[in-house]
Amino acid sequence: MEMTGRISYWFSATLVVLMTLFSPSSAQAVYKDVIEMAAVKVDTVRTSLALDVARAGDRLVVVGERGHIIYSDNNGESWTQADVKTRSQLNAVDFINNKLGWAVGEDAVIVHTTDGGNSWTRQFDDRDADMRGPLLDVVFLSEKEGFAVGVFNKMFKTTDGGVTWNNWSEHVDNLDEWHLFNITVSADGVLYIGSEQGLIFKSADRGETFVPIQTDHVGSFPGVIARKGEDGYDRVIAFGPGGVVWVSSDSAETWTKLESESLAGLLGGAWLPDGSAVVVGHEGMLLRIDSMLEVVSSHPNKSGLPFSAVLPVSEKRLVLVGFGGPKAVAIPQTVQ
Repeated sequence: MEMTGRISYWFSATLVVLMTLFSPSSAQAVYKDVIEMAAVKVDTVRTSLALDVARAGDRLVVVGERGHIIYSDNNGESWTQADVKTRSQLNAVDFINNKLGWAVGEDAVIVHTTDGGNSWTRQFDDRDADMRGPLLDVVFLSEKEGFAVGVFNKMFKTTDGGVTWNNWSEHVDNLDEWHLFNITVSADGVLYIGSEQGLIFKSADRGETFVPIQTDHVGSFPGVIARKGEDGYDRVIAFGPGGVVWVSSDSAETWTKLESESLAGLLGGAWLPDGSAVVVGHEGMLLRIDSMLEVVSSHPNKSGLPFSAVLPVSEKRLVLVGFGGPKAVAIPQTVQ
């Protein structure tokens, strides 16, 4: 009788709890969008999925899944989790100086920091848009002027540091609404966007208009990096699935395909001080491209884990981010 009574008690108690949780009034009160929920502090954050890395002065800042943002003040030897006012996945991050930074992610969420990455507040989201989808990259030209890009030609611009974000999609000559995977800036505010169907979108007027440039590649360019050369022309590298690498030495006017000897999907890249570049991707792939943009050498990481972004942290070291969090490695030897 005693055991039967206990079973009856727990059954009744459980039923009451379930009825309370799933009643219409309670469900309405309990539900909260992850966009509005703060990221959870976890001991394993150092090894969670990381998607991008940026420098805020001497600090490294990494963003990733579930609103996780971590930072390091010793070139990646140790990491601290930031306070973030969203639990949405964050896909990219950019800093304009050692204090002001922005990160973008799912449902077009944008978060902002004014203290170098210690804490982040939500500035914007587009969760109720007719065409929902993530923002994939963000870049700022000044403390006030910045752009965020994403799927289906999604683009927003701010001229007040993110207090307001305006739909800027009509400024891109992209009638087919190809995805805008990433955006990078060269000197003088010249912008490049990696897209689909071998397209690169370029703006020579600080983002007022973006014109399509065809590279003769038929696939996607999830990554593009650019820098100004000594001759005044931009050096541009675009890369993507299948180990594809295309380069331009004349501000994207003409393009050449390089043989990478890799079939790995390539996702992120960065310039090194000597004018060469590194590109990372799936299967632990790490490529180095010489400063003349002519030769590619392959240096896959033994872990085989995919990497999504890379950042040089010293003359000899890189930080790679991807599955398993940030990882410090030596810069591969110069291509001969």
